Amino acid sequence: DIYNGRLDRPVFTMSSDARDPNAPKKPLTALDFYAQAARRKEDAAKDVTADDTQTQASSELYELEFNNLSDAEKATWYKLARRDKIRYKKEMATYEPPVDSSSGCRLLLMGRFFPFDSEGIPFADTTLIIKEAQNSSHIGEDGGTGLNVWDGAQLLLRYIEKVPNIVKNKRVIELGSGCGIVGVAAAICGCKEVIMTDLSYALPLMRENVEINRAAWKDKNVVVSCKECDWFQPPPVDELLGHYDSKADVLLVADCVWLSSLIAPLLRTLKLYTTESTDVFITYQQRGKEAHDLFMEGIHKLFDVVDIDTLKEADLAKPDVFHL
Repeated sequence: DIYNGRLDRPVFTMSSDARDPNAPKKPLTALDFYAQAARRKEDAAKDVTADDTQTQASSELYELEFNNLSDAEKATWYKLARRDKIRYKKEMATYEPPVDSSSGCRLLLMGRFFPFDSEGIPFADTTLIIKEAQNSSHIGEDGGTGLNVWDGAQLLLRYIEKVPNIVKNKRVIELGSGCGIVGVAAAICGCKEVIMTDLSYALPLMRENVEINRAAWKDKNVVVSCKECDWFQPPPVDELLGHYDSKADVLLVADCVWLSSLIAPLLRTLKLYTTESTDVFITYQQRGKEAHDLFMEGIHKLFDVVDIDTLKEADLAKPDVFHL
């Protein structure tokens, strides 16, 4: 039971499902292409608050429909699948995993430590439902990683669950919100307001996840918004907050420390959106030496930094490569 501090498995093991967010997108099957086309036709009438039971039922319906197609009707979808397989093989033939330039080491990712299920995970006496999407290496500076839930986000999620007072009745800004799991957790735990931010490509999925979980807000007056924030050109804080008293009580950042090129922009954005009274909570999984060292050097220049012992303070176990 990792949530209560007991570990029933090794804390760090490389697994076969470890994900490289920069790797070429895996090829889709004929059924995948058929289901995508069917979903697009239904999008206009689709209720964004539909639960995952409906989603699962739709997937099963698409598979049944596909299996009932004639060979001639299936040919179109198999052709698309063959093309995608060729695309994948070509991209993989020239792909090199990212390297930490200071150490020469590959940036390998461990398999999930915190359990995650898109059909729902238990959180604060409710069920949190967060949808993901397949990332793509051509999307954004971060390779489209904002479309997935990462362990650093789940670490902050569980810490907020254990210590909800860090966000309760507070005005919160989250940087790099991705799918929105941490911002949604803050809303469930009673923050006054949470402004979730990321690059524009991540906002539709983030907003969808907000709507899916809105019924779980204990305080129906919580203000939740999803806004674009590019760390290279961050909007002014008053524009982001939209208030005359433009100040955040809490700033959250989950699993945004992994590319060295993003460290300086992230640090500048942190400085822009904080005051002496702002509490900043940052979690991430260390994946390489260069980005980690750059971040630690810069963050200590900006703030008084405390390394939180999650096991002692929140009865929350984590691997040593996870930082809070």
